[in-house]
Amino acid sequence: MIRRRNILKNNEKGALEGLPLYLIILVVIAGVGTAILVGWMMSAQSTELDSISLDRITMTTSQRTVSVTAYDQNGNTLEGVTVTLEGCGVIEAGTTDSDGVAQFSNLSLNLPSGQNFGTIDVIARYTGSISTTKTAVITVTN
Repeated sequence: MIRRRNILKNNEKGALEGLPLYLIILVVIAGVGTAILVGWMMSAQSTELDSISLDRITMTTSQRTVSVTAYDQNGNTLEGVTVTLEGCGVIEAGTTDSDGVAQFSNLSLNLPSGQNFGTIDVIARYTGSISTTKTAVITVTN
């Protein structure tokens, strides 16, 4: 019986000594969980480029103006999107303003030789928490 009491006291003593280790493990797990939640909440708040719209899908060689509007994932216009137009002799770049619009005026359009139509690629790039690119095509006719 004396031996059992000594073993029991050792086990109780071991359990009390192990208690701070359990608390440390619990604090570490809680800290990691909190960091994951905060990171998730911060990424949910970031603004990203969701879509672009064009005021003209088809242009003629006499209509040489186009506006590109950029929108975020909530449908709000997005400032600071880099918009590039490439094709039909056009290489232009601009950035959307506070209204989310990039305006391109007096474009010098040149259709491919012997062709009655061509295309201009519209490329919109935005870097939020990730870099996003959206594209569209404008058809140009004679």
